Amino acid sequence: MAHRVNFAFDIAQSLVGILAVLATTLAIYYQTDMLAGWSKPQALVLVGIYSIVAGVRSAFIDPSMTRMVSTIRDGSLDDALLQPAPSWFTVSCREHAPFALGQAILGAGILIAGVSGLPSPPGLANVLATIVLTGCAVAISWAFSLAVACLGFWFARFELGPLTASLWDVGRYPAEVYRQPVRTIVTYLVPLAGMITVPASALARTFAWYALVSGLALTACFVFLAMLLFRQGVKRYTGATS
Repeated sequence: MAHRVNFAFDIAQSLVGILAVLATTLAIYYQTDMLAGWSKPQALVLVGIYSIVAGVRSAFIDPSMTRMVSTIRDGSLDDALLQPAPSWFTVSCREHAPFALGQAILGAGILIAGVSGLPSPPGLANVLATIVLTGCAVAISWAFSLAVACLGFWFARFELGPLTASLWDVGRYPAEVYRQPVRTIVTYLVPLAGMITVPASALARTFAWYALVSGLALTACFVFLAMLLFRQGVKRYTGATS
């Protein structure tokens, strides 16, 4: 707040990306009524969930993950590893950018607008499943970012953070718009689209319990693999105090 110009730019930057996604979606539906089986209100629900996840990720995940490779390279990761808390937590949650939550707030508004345009309001089960699956999307986002950052333990010269950030744009569209085998890859193997499409489908389209179970199982697998990769990477780490 002491630097008012920076404050204004931080707020604007957190909103411009989501407004661009919204403008692109509205431009598509200006030309057609359906996109890969998704109506305009359903697509707005998807954009809203994408914005919420993107806002949470930008506020609490990206600030720490983007610096992790450089801290591995110069040995300053010691500061996080020596804290009296789980190492994975201090490494991945020690920096924040709260202004990015503006994306999540805007996303909530887009989500409400999309739900209000649906032919029938979603039931309680749909809402609860969407909340759980959106939480899974955030967890998968964290696990995927941690796994990519952990590659710095083996390849410290490579900065993969910018590439990872650009890959998240895949989630702004329904998984159905991608052809096979790309659809399977972005839905299950690297679920950049699936983690947004699944909760959006639970709220705006047909809800299936197997989707909830699959989402929870996939989240558990990604978190486990990320934690395993982090532990193996720490064993290779040579810090400034070593």
